[in-house]
Amino acid sequence: MGKGFPPDEQEAIALTHLSVATGSGDDDEEVIVPWPPVPDGMPQLLPVPSAWWETPAVTTRALSARPEEARTARRFVREMLTCWGLEALADDAEMIVDELVVNAVLHGTRAGLTHTSPGASMTVLRLCLLRRAGEVMLAVVDPGNETPIPRKPDWGGESGRGLQIVAALSHVWGWSPIAGHGKAVWAVLRDP
Repeated sequence: MGKGFPPDEQEAIALTHLSVATGSGDDDEEVIVPWPPVPDGMPQLLPVPSAWWETPAVTTRALSARPEEARTARRFVREMLTCWGLEALADDAEMIVDELVVNAVLHGTRAGLTHTSPGASMTVLRLCLLRRAGEVMLAVVDPGNETPIPRKPDWGGESGRGLQIVAALSHVWGWSPIAGHGKAVWAVLRDP
């Protein structure tokens, strides 16, 4: 999983997150799950059961594999955070989800997309939000299996900074493989 925690503790962390998401654990107002430290802005691997992303506690929105869907995702995130009383997180959340959606379209759909007719809308991405006491997890699920790795951008280039932005704005970020369905790239924001 990540550095800093022994395998048995990593498993306990993943299971605690799963129990909170499925509602089978303690009340999420009282559960405090430690997030392992993330070295140098690298992603944290959180191996949770694939069914975790399908639980009722996770709010989802299907997205097509088009960069324009980032706008849809931003609006959805702002609306949900406002409904949950977490509007203070909306600006950072919008920027994070924008980067996650664009990265999923550019990198995560390569292996999972099949060719269709022009203009056809393919729902291959899923935006997921999980609200917990004092924090929210934002995730984008895509069909790719590649580990998200921040690139060192060219100083004059216009790309290569997305995951660095995600790392800078989030409390912790990472990814989770989803058996047979690709991966989820996620970020956690804490309520100030």
